[in-house]
Amino acid sequence: MNLPFKRVLLCAVLSATAFAAQASVGAKVAEQMQNNFDATPYYCEGGTSAAYACSGVLLRSTLPSAKYHTWHHSPNSKAKGGLSFSYLRADVPMTQLAADGRSGFTLYPLQQRPENTLDYQVICAWPTDGDSWERDRQGCGDNRQTAEVEPMCQEMGVTTALDWMTRFRQNPDYRRQCAFDLQRSGTAGGQDAFNQSLRVKQLYPEQMPFPWNEVILGTWDENLSHRLPIQSFFHIDGQSNALQQAQADQLDWWRTNGTFIPVIRIRLPQSQDERTLFSYHDSDQAVVQP
Repeated sequence: MNLPFKRVLLCAVLSATAFAAQASVGAKVAEQMQNNFDATPYYCEGGTSAAYACSGVLLRSTLPSAKYHTWHHSPNSKAKGGLSFSYLRADVPMTQLAADGRSGFTLYPLQQRPENTLDYQVICAWPTDGDSWERDRQGCGDNRQTAEVEPMCQEMGVTTALDWMTRFRQNPDYRRQCAFDLQRSGTAGGQDAFNQSLRVKQLYPEQMPFPWNEVILGTWDENLSHRLPIQSFFHIDGQSNALQQAQADQLDWWRTNGTFIPVIRIRLPQSQDERTLFSYHDSDQAVVQP
């Protein structure tokens, strides 16, 4: 066997081994996301953390930009100090993402994030689209488009899903709704407040003006963004250009930070009889680890 052929063969073996390892990582991530989606605890174990810290899928819809990385902040997010996410879980009806979202990234739940990755801060939760672009307090407070002042829910005595729905029925304008403050402690504090925001969608899905919810996270130091606990770059199955956008983000992360984050396919339900599914596919990947 001549030397050049040995080198080609060795490269082929190494490439196949690397691809198999990559596929194993991707399949594990998809399985973990599915398990987190299917889990529906009221609190995390011990009762000290809200359910988003150990269950569900925290997802940010993005669009690749030549001006900044997907995992960095848009100009609006940077100005207000908050970023919009949606929270997917089996007991929260959701058939569509905000603003025709079709790709973006997901974060590990706080209690599952890899060692030495950044912590992140969850500020508030909206049962439906919160029109957060127009609000102060990092996207959780008053809407500048309305004449009234909208404080956070607990500040006006709204502490349950029923309270929220009663107030919303009086004025069903999503711009005038209130957000559940997730940084409060004590009775109806952050843990219970998050569950109340989910319960609104569970109890009154037909009365929500939008099929998605909105969770606001505080902005992070972009100089440390290589330590973000990004679990996946995702694309919504069947959406035009969604896969290409997710691949562009994956490739950008690889070129910028040198690590592999899998592209995960998300299939949203088309009816009440279907469930959201998360899957990994070799053919969806734009990066093959050497």
